[in-house]
Amino acid sequence: MEIGVAFQNEGQILHGMLHLPEVGERYPCVILLHDYTSDRIGEHRILVKAARYLCNQGFACLRFDFRGSGESEGDFAEMTLDSEISDTFAAINFISNSVDVEITRIGLLGQSLGGSVAICVAADAGIDSLVLWAPSVFVDYLVERDGEVFKDPYAWLPPTHKEVLKKAGRVDIGGFTRGKAFFESLKRIDPLEALAKYQGPVLIIHGGEDSIVSPLNSELIYDNVSGRRRLVLIDNADHSFSSGVWENQVIEETSRWFEQTLIP
Repeated sequence: MEIGVAFQNEGQILHGMLHLPEVGERYPCVILLHDYTSDRIGEHRILVKAARYLCNQGFACLRFDFRGSGESEGDFAEMTLDSEISDTFAAINFISNSVDVEITRIGLLGQSLGGSVAICVAADAGIDSLVLWAPSVFVDYLVERDGEVFKDPYAWLPPTHKEVLKKAGRVDIGGFTRGKAFFESLKRIDPLEALAKYQGPVLIIHGGEDSIVSPLNSELIYDNVSGRRRLVLIDNADHSFSSGVWENQVIEETSRWFEQTLIP
């Protein structure tokens, strides 16, 4: 059963889809966090497919659009890592207090920047299991200048974009307007610091040929997980696992992990 849902955060409405198994009254739940510039459907509908697969295995699933994305209220130009972290806490609160479903345990599935958000939320929200698809801890933004290595989220911007951002406080890239606050949130927030507080199980899946987020991000996450962990590198796969074979492997690995870590 799939039910359209809505909940509020900071005065704005977020829209989502709740997937409920056909049998039972109490379920473990997986909340899906989409990629940057994406939505709750995902590239080639991978989040829809994942939620339906998990639902068939007995999991309740909540897919939702972050503010400024998909059908949710808000301006994408005002989106920051902080705002997506806040939205995730609101989603957890919504599903935890739903009168229609009794949730036993909660897992987070985060893709790319959604994976960064999942890491930042996990410890403080008491999340029981994490699955991260092509997650970023901003290794790709590390630069070296004058013998010093530091994080610079502006480094990948062309000079013309940097100039526009400096003057206007926002810049249009491919139809998505990015605000300066977004870049500053990436500079300020370190997911690895949040990961150090999380003791739960973590599955990380990354494409070996990901040109958007380097697999080095996942390797670094794996090295810093203190609890149960597994790293799956899919040979030749790209950032969004855009083939049926890769997609099926990602979803099946994800389902097995949640079955092992969310079901007593």
